[in-house]
Amino acid sequence: MDEDGSLREVVWGRDLPLRFALVSEEWDGEQTVWARCVDADGLFMDRAAFRERLTLLGCAPTGRLRKAAERCARNTPVPFGELHFTVHDVDTEDPYTYDYCALDDVVLIDGRPCAEDPALLDLVLEGVVTEGPPYSRKEPARTDVALLNGTSGGPLGHCRRVEGVYGDRPDPARRPVRLIGCEPAPNLVRRLVHPGGGGDHMKLWLLDRTGRPTAVEEHITADVDECRPSALGGALIDVTLKRGLFRRSPFPPAARPVWDAWYEGPPRERNAWARFPTDGRSEWLRFTEVCGGPEQPGAVFEMDGRHATDIPGLHCAIGEAIGGPGQRWHQCWNALRGCQCHGEAPPAPFTLVWHDADVARQHLAGVSVDTDGETGYFDAVVPFLERMGVTVVLR
Repeated sequence: MDEDGSLREVVWGRDLPLRFALVSEEWDGEQTVWARCVDADGLFMDRAAFRERLTLLGCAPTGRLRKAAERCARNTPVPFGELHFTVHDVDTEDPYTYDYCALDDVVLIDGRPCAEDPALLDLVLEGVVTEGPPYSRKEPARTDVALLNGTSGGPLGHCRRVEGVYGDRPDPARRPVRLIGCEPAPNLVRRLVHPGGGGDHMKLWLLDRTGRPTAVEEHITADVDECRPSALGGALIDVTLKRGLFRRSPFPPAARPVWDAWYEGPPRERNAWARFPTDGRSEWLRFTEVCGGPEQPGAVFEMDGRHATDIPGLHCAIGEAIGGPGQRWHQCWNALRGCQCHGEAPPAPFTLVWHDADVARQHLAGVSVDTDGETGYFDAVVPFLERMGVTVVLR
């Protein structure tokens, strides 16, 4: 245990692999292991099953959202990517109180004049809600919705309300999680013997081969639904926690192979991420360690651009060029979406030699994330890097 009370690693004396730990944390930071287990079921599901339909009512879109709406009006579904928004209660006295919603894999499927004001639009879209208010939250009587270009992004207009965000219905992502091959600690044993209450709020840690916590630490409630002897034998049990993770959407199946790769520890070779699809590469970035760049000017880094076929792959390749395998470059990429930080310059300027740059140029030409929707991602990244003090040499 570290000086601050946090656990360095979780240990057990069994031949079976240790993959997960159920851990509680007190107000002072002291952590207690409730259970160690071989595996967990109920964490992964195809996110397509969790796509929701929302309607932006009374919408005055701007920038790339307006252009997408114009294309959508010609009966053409328009892939849009990320769309975030904040729902403000018009009647509240606190202007800083609002509900925040984040949507991924958004597709605009219909756009028509608003019934109440033909000068505005009603936009119908589908996407995966990754963050939002509780399903039981009551919608304010009057709202003003600010539309945003992704996380920390620039403005994309306003609408009067969003239909489909609120409503008393079960949360589809809160499905049970089963801890497989579980060795319960005394706290969990007491809970199994004397069930009651709503369950304790704790975290489910994903561990590596040494028992050290990784980047995956998910909030979960120890509300036991079922307990039975495990097929793995011995004194191990399988425990089902009825309310699952707190995540609005489950992990995509592509995350599991990434977890398996990092179970063996940080990668030693370059491009270990390249075999994964886009969802897997996004998950890979969560595990990587942050590097800030060189401390002294004049450094030259060689970037392998052969696998930069999507945005997460591009970020993996840049981080690996600057910091080596298992690294990501410390940068606010949301600056491309309009984040007011405008990016973060490295400690010292350096040169990035980008090999096979045409791969990213071709694959990302149609991917636009800037507020105006006029610049492809590749054409936006190069001048952005140069503004940060990076000399980019395309090969």
